[in-house]
Amino acid sequence: MVALDQVTMLFSRSARSPKPQEELTLAEVLLAHRLPPSLFQAYEVPGDGSLRPIPISTTLAEVHDDRQVILQCIRNTDIDAIEPGKAETVEHDRNPAVSMYDFQWADDTKQPTHRVHTLGAEQAQEIVFSKICEFLTDHVATPPLVAGISGGGDSNTLVQGTRRYIAQHGLDPSQVVCFTLTMKPIWPESATDRAAALCAEAGFTHRVLHSDEIATLLEMSKGPDALWRELSSRYSPDLAHFFATFLINLAGRAICEETGSSRLMVGYNREDIAAELLFCLVNGRRPMPYPIRRTGGTDVLMPVWDVPKGMLDACYPRFSEENYSERVDSSAVRRSSIYYMAHGLDALVPSMSLSLMTGVKRLMDQLNGWEQLTEIGGSPLMHTGYGDQEHVNELLSTLARYFPAWHLDHSTAK
Repeated sequence: MVALDQVTMLFSRSARSPKPQEELTLAEVLLAHRLPPSLFQAYEVPGDGSLRPIPISTTLAEVHDDRQVILQCIRNTDIDAIEPGKAETVEHDRNPAVSMYDFQWADDTKQPTHRVHTLGAEQAQEIVFSKICEFLTDHVATPPLVAGISGGGDSNTLVQGTRRYIAQHGLDPSQVVCFTLTMKPIWPESATDRAAALCAEAGFTHRVLHSDEIATLLEMSKGPDALWRELSSRYSPDLAHFFATFLINLAGRAICEETGSSRLMVGYNREDIAAELLFCLVNGRRPMPYPIRRTGGTDVLMPVWDVPKGMLDACYPRFSEENYSERVDSSAVRRSSIYYMAHGLDALVPSMSLSLMTGVKRLMDQLNGWEQLTEIGGSPLMHTGYGDQEHVNELLSTLARYFPAWHLDHSTAK
């Protein structure tokens, strides 16, 4: 058996070991059993027949050795019926690479079922590639197609899934154009090798765009590295993830225009979409459309929108680990918080994020309630209608210096 001190947790900026048992709080003990701490009241039992309420944040070390602790469920929740701490393991592979939790609300006998499915890398690939193929088939994704490939697990699965779709429908693989951006410190050069190997195997065109090539494609006066230095200096390096998404979207749409395509595929996964949806909802905003989002003249397709990140990483474990190790060590605190919330949903109730996403999508389709992106005149930029106008104009003025071909109409960004 592996002890806790043999386990290492890796984060973007650090590595650490799990807490020793004595430092665990009562709340963390409950979470280990997939039980929400807010559902319980903690009591210390001195042994004289009395109960003394104690905070749920009490650590095990803070409780005297001669005392007992009672964690009393205090809400109208029948935990004995739900039994979230019990899960039947269903082995699908002798050498599993990923586990997927499955919660069936209730069968005909009103008994919910918890299962954990352990899958091998090849099984994960089969599931993901099939889902991508089905998505493209359902949405009649006629070539030419463009796909953003980063070198990590999410977008790289697009290659094999699209390859299956192309072969199944007898389409021309050369009509699929994949692109990878490379620019320190955001996109390492090594990622291009991983992406190139996948595209070569599939017979797809692969374009590697360095800083000067990105500048040429987007008709910039200076390279994106200069823009990054200015923006990161003004807004801090935590802007990295937003800057990357911004530039990938611009480059992808520009390649679509060059190739005559109206479809841009991106690797947004389940937690990406769930995090964005939660961000919109907690800020009182309408959700952004998914899994297809019209952006200017381009339909942005999200074939893995309902696939968990862990499943995508399991398809290419080596590629994913290398991608993580090379990723820029910065992240906005609010962005981190909303992703933490998105992953937390499924930690307590498996697939709850998917249920939420599916329900909201159905509701928005019925009400025609999706957030509408409006074009900022004279540019390929889109605006949601939110944001401080002074800050928006300040950013637009900066972008205008780097994109002289744009003729920005600030009034349309209100």
